[in-house]
Formats: sequence, C-alpha cells, structure tokens
Amino acid sequence: MSVTTPWPVFITGASRGIGAATARHFAKAGHPVALLARSAAPLEALAAEIEAAGGRALAIPCDVADAAAVAASVAKTLAAFGGIGIVINNAGMLEPLGPIAEIDMREWARALAVNLNGPIYVMHATVPHLPKGGVVINITSGAAEHASFGRSAYCASKAGLMIASRVLAVEEGERRGIRAIAFSPGYVDTDMNTLNRANRMGNAGNIPVAELRPPEETARIIHFLTEPEAQDYAGKIVNARDSELRRRVGL
Repeated sequence: MSVTTPWPVFITGASRGIGAATARHFAKAGHPVALLARSAAPLEALAAEIEAAGGRALAIPCDVADAAAVAASVAKTLAAFGGIGIVINNAGMLEPLGPIAEIDMREWARALAVNLNGPIYVMHATVPHLPKGGVVINITSGAAEHASFGRSAYCASKAGLMIASRVLAVEEGERRGIRAIAFSPGYVDTDMNTLNRANRMGNAGNIPVAELRPPEETARIIHFLTEPEAQDYAGKIVNARDSELRRRVGL
C-alpha cells in the first residue's frame, strides 16, 4: 500500500451506531472500508449507500466470536483492497444484565467471546498485514475502570480489551511503529445506550439525554486518532471527554 493513498479500514460492528458512522466518515475521506457485523442486510445497505456516494465498501457478514470467520474476513478484505491499514474494533454487546449470582453463564461466555475474544481474534488476523504506522483502535468504555451494578460481563470484557490494547502497543509500537489505542467514546446516542438507559439497575441507567453525543462526533474523533498528527496518543487510553483532544479535533 502507498503511504499517499488512504489506507483500507477494517471496521467491526459496522452495521449501526458508532461503527456505521465511522464507516461513512472514513469512506467520505477516501478510505476503502470493510464492514463487518453479524447481520447481512444492514451491512449491504450501508455498503450500497457508500458506493452510491462514490466510496468503496465491502460488506462481510461475520461473527467476531468465530476466529475462523474473522480470518476469512481479513482474507476477503486483502483480496478486495490489497491491504489493511487501520483496524477499528467496535463490535460489542451489553448483555447479560443482572447480578453475577443470577445471570446465565452461557450469556456471560457469549459476552466475553464478542467483547474480548473477538477483538483479539481481529488483532491476531490483521496486525501481521498492517504497514509501518498502521493503527488499531479498540473501542472500550468507562465501564472498564468503574464497577457498574449488573454489568459484570461488559465491565470485565472492556477492562480486558483496554489492557490488551496496551499490550499490543508494547509489542508492536517500537519494532513496527503500529499505534494501538484504547478509545472510550463516552455516552453516545446508540442502541446500546438506549438499552442502558432503559435498564435501571444501579446508576448506569441514569444517563441524561443531554449527555448523549451523536455517533458522527465519535467518528470524527476516531478518524483524528488515526492521523499522523495524533501520534502522541499511541499506546494510551483515550477518553472522548478529554478537553485537549476535543480542541484538537475541533469539537
């Protein structure tokens, strides 16, 4: 891949919310985008929308909890776009909701498979193909650092993803110049936060509507973090509420 050509972007959880907004934003900036999610129909609709606007998009139905499916999706992206330069690990789920002593352990295992194993599978499959200076952004959450009643699977999986991001930065930063960033978007107006607000266990459901930010704003921040001028965020845990970050993005 040429360093002067916008790098292909590999986005999980791309069918809605932050993932879809991020895909639109990168495509508008000239990046080919590989769109991954479990549901084929919304992915294909988004890919068609992007291509109708003059962009390049590839819809790949994929369950990130399936390592073989992730590897196959990476192979399809490489065949279509000739490389991958940016990875956005956005796929995630909030459930199961409830006290540890009461939740279904099969649902717990599923959440960890999607929220933690999935991003690890994606990094395992994509990082060997990233060019020098490639970027991996893992979407984490404030829940990674703060216990929240009834959300043990979400909190634990996001905490695991946060430290895995830092490990990747240590492993690949100096020797290959790959930037790994754990990014917490805060309260975004997505289906997940609609569910979060509807569930009143503890304080997590008390998210003021006024604090919900549009997914398009989050997409702008993610795009900025992949740019050369954001090199100083490599290996860090980044929060969308950070005033200096917002100033640099122009928000």
